[in-house]
Amino acid sequence: MRGRWLEGAISGGLKGFRSRSSPGSSRYGHPVPGPIDIPSDQFVILDGVRFHYLDWGGNGDPLLLLAGLGCTAHIFAELSPHLSDRFRVIALTRRGHGLTDQVQSGHGLADAAEDARRLLDSLGIDRAHVVGHSMGGGEASALTARHPGRVAKVVYLDGAYDWADNPTPEWAEEAASPDRFPTFGDYVDFVHSLLPEDIRGPALDAVMRTSVDTQPDGSVVDKCSAAACAPFVQALKAFRHPYSDISAPALAIYSRGDEREAPEATWRAACRDRFAAETADAHVIELQASHYLFIDRRDDVLAALRAFLA
Repeated sequence: MRGRWLEGAISGGLKGFRSRSSPGSSRYGHPVPGPIDIPSDQFVILDGVRFHYLDWGGNGDPLLLLAGLGCTAHIFAELSPHLSDRFRVIALTRRGHGLTDQVQSGHGLADAAEDARRLLDSLGIDRAHVVGHSMGGGEASALTARHPGRVAKVVYLDGAYDWADNPTPEWAEEAASPDRFPTFGDYVDFVHSLLPEDIRGPALDAVMRTSVDTQPDGSVVDKCSAAACAPFVQALKAFRHPYSDISAPALAIYSRGDEREAPEATWRAACRDRFAAETADAHVIELQASHYLFIDRRDDVLAALRAFLA
């Protein structure tokens, strides 16, 4: 499992996996907004690639969720049920991730934006709100800039960063780490060692179940290994948001997270300031939260989404 700021992942291909967790379950580091019902896995062929997506249904305007690097559509499982009373909520798993086909091309953020547009086409959706987490925020920007008539409003969940300007020469995702684990439990323990305890829950559980291949001997192989993720990381490291080409109202929710030292903190502040200065209709919220702020600060993020997308 890889991902900017260690974003989540896991597989085993459990079609229609459903998590039924009790509210406030002691298994997790945060209160679970349960019970959680994860919809059955859906698949569609786009540009010759078999894509996985989840559809929570619901009434109202379509709302498309785009996950971060290393994550799948399941990462939104604790957020989406609380939006489907006012929106039709859909989440896409990008190519090379989870239950979507592994690919040899199309790793760029503009490629992912076109995949998102093709999904909207296939579902007969002319216009949608688009919400992107981390790398998904870059894909949301690319979609909004390239197809302005298709996006009503855009929201960045700790995803309005210009990664091309990041001063860190080597990211954590590029460091060597195991690609194969003796058991699925060993894989889970490894993922948990990388992530804050507050985000452990049914969403991360479901992501993990769809991000590994199980071998005949019971061992598991991480689909998003360092080698498999390398083209996505390189595309992300070259990306700057095309804010001046975005006319849709845009909300960036930033995580203040742990205390970060310069130059990382300086870069993050510069990214925030550029978003506010160059986006025509920009709105900014900052929360004390992890990178997965839609999990550990779910209620605050829900309130912000409902107010902004109203």
